[in-house]
Amino acid sequence: MNFLFPYMARWNAINWTRYHQIFSQIAKLGHQVYVFQPPSQRSEETNYQEIEMPIPANFHLNEIALNQTLWKMKFPLNKLVKKGYYSLASTSQVQRFIREHQIDVMLLYNIPQYPLLNVKNCPIIFDFADDYIEMLRHELGALHRLQILRFGQYLLNRMIRRSNMTLAVSKVLGDKIGNTARVLPNGVDLSEFKAGSGAEIRQKYEKPIIGFIGSFEYFIDFNLILKAAAKMRDKTFLLVGSGRELNWIKSRVEAENLSNVHLTGGVPHNMISRYIDAMDICLNIFKKTPVSHSACPIKLFEYLAMKKPVISTRLDEVERINESFLYYADTVDELQASIERILEHPEESKSMIEKGYRVVEQKYNWDIIGREFVRLAEEAVAKRICLN
Repeated sequence: MNFLFPYMARWNAINWTRYHQIFSQIAKLGHQVYVFQPPSQRSEETNYQEIEMPIPANFHLNEIALNQTLWKMKFPLNKLVKKGYYSLASTSQVQRFIREHQIDVMLLYNIPQYPLLNVKNCPIIFDFADDYIEMLRHELGALHRLQILRFGQYLLNRMIRRSNMTLAVSKVLGDKIGNTARVLPNGVDLSEFKAGSGAEIRQKYEKPIIGFIGSFEYFIDFNLILKAAAKMRDKTFLLVGSGRELNWIKSRVEAENLSNVHLTGGVPHNMISRYIDAMDICLNIFKKTPVSHSACPIKLFEYLAMKKPVISTRLDEVERINESFLYYADTVDELQASIERILEHPEESKSMIEKGYRVVEQKYNWDIIGREFVRLAEEAVAKRICLN
């Protein structure tokens, strides 16, 4: 099959997403994957911080031609405006590409891509990968009382109805749509996450090492993590990643003289397993928001694939995923208690780690998820043919 994916960020960015994993797996299976991306731009977002990255076989990366003056300008609600402009401006190019390359399925994944629903002669799968309305509410800030939120909900509803198939990354999100959505979770590539690769990194820090990997964004509860670090100065807190909250965290670490907190900045995806391997305990700590409750965190499966004990905030989807292999912490005292329990009861921790690994192996494995995506795409194509 030939798949088209109009991505709204730079493909070779530090931020390795659900789509990098799914389409890499599809390409490995022998399918042709065509990805569109916007031009580069200066941004604090990890989606635009680029690194060198190999392009797999059967994978084709294309850049959409945009008006550079408009693309480089700063607008009110700049992130939303740029995404909308990119999708609107790319519609004719996408339509031509579908015709010339005999695209079988196109995947869309966010509200600004609404104009792309107008392309013809191609089945569309819509991937409901985040709580987009709540994310829009955050991006709007003080403007969230305006009609923009209602309009966003209207567009989202139409995207779900007009697509040939809708996927949801979590059951929580799927329930918002109803029984029309197919749940396709996140996962991990077990072949990339092997123990023993982080010895060199581990040597740099005092033990034990409490670690976090991910985007430094508003939905992560760094306040909770840093308060725990202040109470547990005999333990190293290794925070790996980048994003819009990074400068604030740096300032906080310096102001409170948290010498036991180490910030690496963004790291390439192929280095993530090494950092996790260097950690003794891994953190899946989020603020309790609608966005977080509906998330299916990739980092959770990466931690478990490396057979590390995981402490998580109590979140709706995470609690559904958990099969007695997670420790929980919603407060500083709970986080401190969970860390101490893991360190003091290694046999209990080992048993929970093995449970988690088995669940990931059987359910949250990108190889399995990639094959299921192809099956669903074939179903969407067949369904469209029947309707025609």
